[in-house]
Amino acid sequence: MSSLKKPILLILGGAGAQNAAVTRVLSDAGTYEIHVLTRSIRSEHAAELGGLPNVRLIEGDCYDEDTLIAAFEGVNLCFVNTNGFAIGEKNEIFWGIRMFEIAVWAGARHFIYSSLPYVTRNGNFDPKRRVPFVDGKAKVSQYLASIPTSPMIWSIVESGPYAERLWDSGTPVQDADGTFVFRLPLGPTGAMPLVSLDDLATCAKWMFEYPKRSAGLKLGIAIAHVTGAEIATAFQTVTGKKARYEDIPLQTMLERLPKGKIGSKASPGFDDPTLRTAAEHFGPWWNIFRDSGGNTGCWQRDYELLNEIMPNRISTLEEWMRKENYDGKPKRILRTALSL
Repeated sequence: MSSLKKPILLILGGAGAQNAAVTRVLSDAGTYEIHVLTRSIRSEHAAELGGLPNVRLIEGDCYDEDTLIAAFEGVNLCFVNTNGFAIGEKNEIFWGIRMFEIAVWAGARHFIYSSLPYVTRNGNFDPKRRVPFVDGKAKVSQYLASIPTSPMIWSIVESGPYAERLWDSGTPVQDADGTFVFRLPLGPTGAMPLVSLDDLATCAKWMFEYPKRSAGLKLGIAIAHVTGAEIATAFQTVTGKKARYEDIPLQTMLERLPKGKIGSKASPGFDDPTLRTAAEHFGPWWNIFRDSGGNTGCWQRDYELLNEIMPNRISTLEEWMRKENYDGKPKRILRTALSL
């Protein structure tokens, strides 16, 4: 029997969908002692994670310096996914950088930051494509890119629109003739680089397991760039139900979203002007995808590298739908079900 202690891996950013997926995958690996810092250890989502093998919940606010210093004691590895919706762009930049600094000070070996791609066209910061919850993370990534990977390795995994949002807010509506219609503001050729949460978590696991390869690496995750028509085709193939895609005006989608700020008054920066409404986040978000067909535009992915790193990854939306038994019926999967 080995006497070697498992490395302690700290997960910051709460018990939301992405962090939950990372926790599950790393728990299954059985090679880490996982600490999840969450505001409430009694919430349904946190309690589910606390019941997993090798997982310990720590109650506290990850946007509090004293709490972070205590949480990092003895930590070897760290995965960070901050919530720009709840805390605003300025706070996300500050806390992403401060978490990194505390991790270095505490002697952690490897820091993985979950980010999103910066939205810029040849240095032209187009307001129509400026997504606050994207830009905050991207600016932290730019900071990390200026820092050596010694004494602590850093790696960046870039996420995107979760395929799991098809359960929450991308579900089709059945027309009078029985056809299931996916109504999205993607235009005729726009595409979303849909992300499987399990694959994102598997990528994080790979980064921890291969630190020399992942040191200083920024890697975008996606199943594939999927058009609206391809979503309908995959659904029809998997379920046998007739389906089609219908392009809708962006404003129609935005009018469905909740009004007012995203987040709660208990979140840091709730009164800060950088904490935006759902429409202010997702209007530019959809504009990005309208320009992304064929793996072009601002959010491109290196699918060849993804295939090398994760040869068993989900590589088509049809494959994801079969794995998840997707049937098009609404189901609450994510905690903030606002929009694809």
